[in-house]
Amino acid sequence: MNTAQAQIFLSYRRDDTAGYARALNDLLAQQFGAERVFIDVDDIGAGQAFDARITQAMGQARVLLVLIGPRWLAPQVDGVPRLHHDDDMVRREVQAGLDGGLQVIPLLFDGAAMPAEAQLPGPLQPLARRQALVMDPRRFAADSQQLLAVLQQTLGVAAAAPAPPPPGRRRAVRLLAGAAAATALAGAAWWALQPATHPPSSADPGTAALPARLAINGRWQAEVRYGWMASDLRETLDLQGEGTALQGTASFLRVPRGIEDGQVNGAEVRFTTRSSEVLGNGPERVVTHQYTGRLVGDTLQLTMQTTGAAQPHGPVAVVARRLPPP
Repeated sequence: MNTAQAQIFLSYRRDDTAGYARALNDLLAQQFGAERVFIDVDDIGAGQAFDARITQAMGQARVLLVLIGPRWLAPQVDGVPRLHHDDDMVRREVQAGLDGGLQVIPLLFDGAAMPAEAQLPGPLQPLARRQALVMDPRRFAADSQQLLAVLQQTLGVAAAAPAPPPPGRRRAVRLLAGAAAATALAGAAWWALQPATHPPSSADPGTAALPARLAINGRWQAEVRYGWMASDLRETLDLQGEGTALQGTASFLRVPRGIEDGQVNGAEVRFTTRSSEVLGNGPERVVTHQYTGRLVGDTLQLTMQTTGAAQPHGPVAVVARRLPPP
């Protein structure tokens, strides 16, 4: 992307909030355009100088979002948090944002508390006086809307229409739950890309009517048992679309993930989502989750198969029940 236009910079630790950073990047790119958002995974090419690229992007930004999770201030082997080391990249990003007069917004994830001044190195202590937003996975849609309202006011721009899919591939527009404006725009963009169709007329009795779409639009909830967890985790699906297209979000580890390549073919439902995985100080992995299944009575019975993870995972059953309208 062109970092000269990037106005929103995401600062995060990969072993702390990488998954949330990816979900948030998807939301902001959908709302404001990908060219306005900087995230290191997508926007630093192979062979580019990491620190120089970040300095360039930070110099053009107007807003710095600091994603803070439980490990953001965790002590290292030496007993000192990484944030207290001068060469820590997150420290350098936050300090550059504060020194540069950016609007710095701390975002708190997974129950993390706002750091006190005494916990921060001197140059970062003004961060403790910035108003934070709590991003709770249980109310991600509402918290995201609050953040979007702040960003729209700061940037002086309205939400952008999503970019059309690349030629030769009609990918479903990726949405995040609760973004009603984006949903409407995505539907319009999807219909604009479809080949012209005409309803059957009485003059053409040989034309068969299209089968009715499976009634899966709406919000669904499932108690999911992952193989590496000792208890169930509540996941939410927000499904939308027309005809054979399926759009919306499906949460993984309680973080909404944009649906890609979603299809409804007769009684069969299939779609893909993606998440990020980081082990220790290793590289970030993009993990793919493929869902297939069907509507059985009042339940949506899916099987999720994960690929690309550091460790192999077996299929996971996702049995979702429809939530009543709010």
